[in-house]
Amino acid sequence: MHISKLYPSLNKDIIIRGLSNNSKTISKNYIFYAIKGGNHNGEDFIDEAIENGAIIIISKHKPKNENIIWIKSNNPKNNYIKDLQCFYHYNTHIYTVGITGTDGKTTTSYYLKSIFDILEASGVIGTNGVAFLNHKYPSINTTPDAKLLYSYYNLMDYNNVLKLVVEASSEGIKDSRLKNFNFCGCIASNLSHEHLNSHKSMDSYFLCKMRLISTLNEKSLLIYNSDDKYMKYAKYYTKGKYASFGEYSGDYRLTNYLLNLDGSIFDVNYKNSYLGTFKTNLFGKYNILNALSAIAYAYEIGIPLPIIKKGIAALNYVDGRFMKYQKNGITAIIDFAHTPNALKCLLEDIKRFAKGKIILVIGAQGQKDKTKRPIMGSISVKYADIVIFTSEDPKNENITDILYDLTKKIKNKDYYISLNRKDAIKLAKALANKNDIILITGKGNEKYEKIGDIKYSHNDYNIIKEALNS
Repeated sequence: MHISKLYPSLNKDIIIRGLSNNSKTISKNYIFYAIKGGNHNGEDFIDEAIENGAIIIISKHKPKNENIIWIKSNNPKNNYIKDLQCFYHYNTHIYTVGITGTDGKTTTSYYLKSIFDILEASGVIGTNGVAFLNHKYPSINTTPDAKLLYSYYNLMDYNNVLKLVVEASSEGIKDSRLKNFNFCGCIASNLSHEHLNSHKSMDSYFLCKMRLISTLNEKSLLIYNSDDKYMKYAKYYTKGKYASFGEYSGDYRLTNYLLNLDGSIFDVNYKNSYLGTFKTNLFGKYNILNALSAIAYAYEIGIPLPIIKKGIAALNYVDGRFMKYQKNGITAIIDFAHTPNALKCLLEDIKRFAKGKIILVIGAQGQKDKTKRPIMGSISVKYADIVIFTSEDPKNENITDILYDLTKKIKNKDYYISLNRKDAIKLAKALANKNDIILITGKGNEKYEKIGDIKYSHNDYNIIKEALNS
């Protein structure tokens, strides 16, 4: 792209090959944006960016290198977002829905995508990566860096994708990754204990989510959980129309349901009148409520009921969510549940079907919300028969400190501790008998564990499968 498209007043004949706020990804004829973040200041990496090929530096302070083209900016991040939109030819051709909340964002996004796919090509961006048509790409964050967001949007637009579902995490909102990104609607699922290392309080966490809701215009749609003590107030933050869902309240209400390990059947009422009976292949009441929010959104925008039913029933699984493997009468379940609310809901639903013991393998991520750890530890020993506390991406935090946090509120209950996650999974298998359920939470289908600054190959599903077959 010619520099005049981005900065016409610069009066230079330069072809820009790329934009980046990461000095390590800079190549020849790139623009480098020296953005100050939570852990690093981009201005400390200007020399590295120039060495790697940056031709223009956008920063608050003038670089030491007198030969580089410098554009002064008091807020380089604003320049970054604006320039990315221009560079990747961002438009609003694709109908885009944001999914925000603590739990259920990924599953809800796939339910909605499954409905959209019946009508036209759709895509999803979130925790499980980027997917559209036959394309799949990994993603490090639930809400990716703005550069990836706009580049994937551009790619979907090129491939005639007409609808897109984006998981909007509070970290992504706080970091302005979604700034000036146009949403036609949002689903606000719930708000439970998470990310308080960053937000400090639940009220602050809620207001961060509402920054996204407040961007919705008069033509947009908000679907919110009226049972949730925080999200029931989301309607006051939007200019657009809204509808609610829930089990105990809402325009769309769950009335009857029948759970099964292989799925569920449930009835939905719309404004106190029977709307229909739906079938899902996913386990748990929490997934019924995720489906209910997608049903509400689709019905509100005029998608016919038979197509909505077909879309909900067509979703066979979500990677890393309630993955099952059975051998010799023992059932192993891998699930991403990593918040107190998600863990409690999962264990409550499993307990309904358990014929034997529930053996839980659980940890907590390092350098994340520490306040949730003792809560999750208490939930673990309350609902599971045997609990093995272990490693789960400790990163640069001492694993013994994490395990202490998980167990410090537990009184008069026995539990196991294993410093090695693979050993913990093998121990669970050794303790299991016929009809027992081994539940391994926190990582889903991730392919690595991060200890220190190193990622080690690790997959819960493969390890328990190997253990049960050995």
